[in-house]
Amino acid sequence: MKAAILAGGAGTRLYPITAYVPKSLIPIGSRYVIEHILEYLKHYNVLDIVMLISEKESDLLRNHLGDGKRLGVNIEYSVAERIGTAGALRAASNLLGERFLVYYGDVLTDMNLADMIRFHEMKRATCTIAMSTSVPMEYGVARVTPDGRVTYFEEKPIIKEYPVSMGILICESNVLQYCKPNTDISHEVVPQLLASGKPVFAFLTNKRHYDIGTFKNLEEARILVEHSKGSFQFT
Repeated sequence: MKAAILAGGAGTRLYPITAYVPKSLIPIGSRYVIEHILEYLKHYNVLDIVMLISEKESDLLRNHLGDGKRLGVNIEYSVAERIGTAGALRAASNLLGERFLVYYGDVLTDMNLADMIRFHEMKRATCTIAMSTSVPMEYGVARVTPDGRVTYFEEKPIIKEYPVSMGILICESNVLQYCKPNTDISHEVVPQLLASGKPVFAFLTNKRHYDIGTFKNLEEARILVEHSKGSFQFT
């Protein structure tokens, strides 16, 4: 199974850093973000990688990663304009097989990917979405009666009934027919799969993910990696 890594985003929330380097080449600990991701995939024997990138970061990523052999993987590149996450998948359709992993290139996790793959196969899913039950909300939440009385309040709770998408999916090739230019996987494709009655499943995990798309999350990931002696510890 190939992994399609979405690494062509503009990274505007990390400006001005991303004016000079793409998010995937930001260092965390002793490695760049993309190296942490590739090490994670390699740990689960996902060795064939398709980098979905735009022209802007093409030279930097190609120069650093090459064909992937130095890192123990095989890397191909799909270069397209910034046409949305689903559009980028569609542009790379000739490089993807009957089943492929979609991995957002600004996400770090130690979730057990092998368990997710087995779950997808067992359910015979068209699309399986990794979802965490351990991510705290960013804000305080309350229950409020019609007259405005607060009956419950909790600051930044973890609400297990509403798991959070981790930016990791396993898809069958027929998902690609729903991927159009300038569309997004989460905003358009997954809702269309559901509306069409396709079997979409959630792989629930108590593992967290760290989206390094903001300075706050980047610092959280940096602290975690430092405490883990330079890299995530995989199960």
